[in-house]
Amino acid sequence: MVIRSLNFRGFIAVAILLNIHCGSDNVSQRPDILLITIDTLRADSLEPYGSTDTVTPSAVELAKEGVVYEAATTPITVTHPAHSSILTGLYPDQHGVLHNGHVLTDEVLTLAEILKGHGYLTGGFVGVRFLGRTSGLGQGFDELDAPVEQVQRRAQKVVDGAIKWLTAADSEAPIFMWVHLFDPHQSYNPPPRFRGGVDPDLSRHIREIKWKTLNPIARENDGDIPKDVLEHAKQLYRGEVEYTDEQMGRLLLSFDQLRDPAQSMIVMTADHGECFENAIYFDHEDCLYEGTVRVPLIVRYPGGVGAGLRVEHRVSNLDVAPTVLAELAAPKPEIMVGRPLQETITGSGGRFVLVRPPKTRFPDRIISRLRVIRSVASEPVAGLTDPRTRAMVGRRWKLLRAPDAELLFCLPDEQLDRAAEEVDIRRRLLEALDAEMLRYPAGGIAPENHDPKTLEALEALGYVQ
Repeated sequence: MVIRSLNFRGFIAVAILLNIHCGSDNVSQRPDILLITIDTLRADSLEPYGSTDTVTPSAVELAKEGVVYEAATTPITVTHPAHSSILTGLYPDQHGVLHNGHVLTDEVLTLAEILKGHGYLTGGFVGVRFLGRTSGLGQGFDELDAPVEQVQRRAQKVVDGAIKWLTAADSEAPIFMWVHLFDPHQSYNPPPRFRGGVDPDLSRHIREIKWKTLNPIARENDGDIPKDVLEHAKQLYRGEVEYTDEQMGRLLLSFDQLRDPAQSMIVMTADHGECFENAIYFDHEDCLYEGTVRVPLIVRYPGGVGAGLRVEHRVSNLDVAPTVLAELAAPKPEIMVGRPLQETITGSGGRFVLVRPPKTRFPDRIISRLRVIRSVASEPVAGLTDPRTRAMVGRRWKLLRAPDAELLFCLPDEQLDRAAEEVDIRRRLLEALDAEMLRYPAGGIAPENHDPKTLEALEALGYVQ
């Protein structure tokens, strides 16, 4: 893959040396940094974002101590590409990781590599196999702990590993921890304590929700997933969110016990959400609606700066890397799309965010909603999204542009197309979309990951069949 990465690396290498040798006060006080990414987590499934169906006390407490970004957006709707963007501050087309089977190349510099250059100890702890070393995301991490024999691991095991590493880390050295919790992803199958409200009769017959259980149900019901099964799936999903929130609370407690909360930074976000509406269900890859595109983003800044603030501006989880660098007074590379979120605390920093669906690795093997499931709760399911579709999302407006159609929504309504009546707004978003694609051109597609265990994991999780 060819991207502007040699200049990018050279710029960063010089900048790191300048900061270290010029004795920047902020860099010398390097805060400890904890990045938590929760897979497939809808923003509206958390209490700080208005949920009344789930109990998420850890997220509530973090929101009190930090800044809640109410309209954060992912640039792509699948796990590995989204995490590649979070850890690099680059759009997917820049770093080239466009599906879960791609490999982030060594030429692309990561946040962990930059922080390691500033003397940080770096540890990554992930809940799914395909985010392990073969993914390329291990660059810059002293340790990247991922499942090997199993496809995925529960949040408890991930947090156990993270706490063990944190406990053993040199207390005098600054740390950067990335902890990824996979549980809200299919299959939805929360532990017993988190199955409150689940229909016991349905639970006996359908203990978990995944494509391999949904497809037979559709066949038995003339292509339909009945409404009670949809509600059962939502309840199981909520149970997974509550379980994950509990485990996040364990991690946050240990982090604050072992590191000085006043001198640390915590970022919690998601790679993407999950669709349960707009005629798309149990899916995220193929969904550019807010259920998938909008993600939680809460930042607890050192010293409690902005605690309790809620920011309405549209931002992106692309902003995570430059936000961390800003706390070190380290320069943000020009190639980075993301912007320091500190700007939003003063009331500035609103933006448009470009969003795309992932590239299909095996077009002939991808699971199609239309292959078996033709309707959900008697509502016909939507056709597959053209992979060339792009979205431009602002604070209030969203434009979806496909090769043969355009849709304009005034959020949060994503039912009524306003393109014909809001001509000026449509034009402005089209101009913003074209400008963003021109400003950050594609740099080439990342190489395929030919590790057989990675393919096995993707098949087990329903990405291919």
